[in-house]
Amino acid sequence: MAFIYCGIDLAVRRKTAVGVMEGREVSVNFVKDDEEIVELCKDSRVSAIDSPLSPSRGFRHVDREMLRRGLKVLPPSFMESLVVRALRLSKHLRLIETHPTSSEKLMGLDWRSFTTSKDEFDAVICSLTAFFYDMGKALKISADDGEIYLIDFKVGLSKRGGKYVLEEGAY
Repeated sequence: MAFIYCGIDLAVRRKTAVGVMEGREVSVNFVKDDEEIVELCKDSRVSAIDSPLSPSRGFRHVDREMLRRGLKVLPPSFMESLVVRALRLSKHLRLIETHPTSSEKLMGLDWRSFTTSKDEFDAVICSLTAFFYDMGKALKISADDGEIYLIDFKVGLSKRGGKYVLEEGAY
């Protein structure tokens, strides 16, 4: 049986997109409640979430490091309710923080080439980040107040039958 990896594009008002990677395939579900997220991701080796995992009144040092590298992020104070929800989920899941928009930039991918839903594609990139983190291949941006994991290399990704497929040998 293949390992499972989850990617969570967390939302507060809209439904949350959750990418579930099993083998080389990623399927995406849209869910409303934390319980649904936990149920989908409870068996994952690790889950990557598009949300800060540490609160701050402004930019954290790790956010400033992202900005220094030309990667645009918002401070946690701009999304307090999202951070609270992510911290609540961290009590039930093994979570790492990611920023899929930055990974997409580094990978040279445009979500519009795959789907009409940015949230869906972000969940896919989050799940791939969890996978590559587990393999020791994710880029770690770190500071004294947090870590953000990204994909900084090209991968072969396609969409077939409503699922995203990580092409064999394409990383």
